[in-house]
Amino acid sequence: MRVRMFALGLALALATAGAPNAAAQDASATGNWAAVQALTAGEKLVVKTKAGERKTGRFDSATDIQLVVTRDGRKVAYARDQIRLVQLNRGMSRTNGALVGAAIGGGGGLAISGGIYDASDGDFVDAFVPVVALMGAGIGAGIGALLGKGNKNVTIYEAP
Repeated sequence: MRVRMFALGLALALATAGAPNAAAQDASATGNWAAVQALTAGEKLVVKTKAGERKTGRFDSATDIQLVVTRDGRKVAYARDQIRLVQLNRGMSRTNGALVGAAIGGGGGLAISGGIYDASDGDFVDAFVPVVALMGAGIGAGIGALLGKGNKNVTIYEAP
């Protein structure tokens, strides 16, 4: 019974650990530059270049050959052929934080309760391990939601 509970807890921890990555994927990623040109001035952007740089700023303007972003009060132009990705910056994600916190808390609860259960030679009820793991996941989700983790960036352009 102990092995079954451990396997169940481990499967739950692994399933929730991959959730932030799945939520971060955006199916609307496109190679349509017109989406960048249609932005309104002042929107927060994240620009990733083909050289690997990641720059943030506010949208100023876009033509067929370049994107102009205001950073620290200065206008910075990026050539379109050097841009790999343009995203709208939507701030921190409480959902991602809650998912990461739940995975960490659940895994920690599972490890701690499994160790205590094993050391006690079965003096606890068999439900001890999953209950403590779920409590850890709940506490971790609460802390993660408060702190926020990752971001809610929306990809509007990705170079083909």
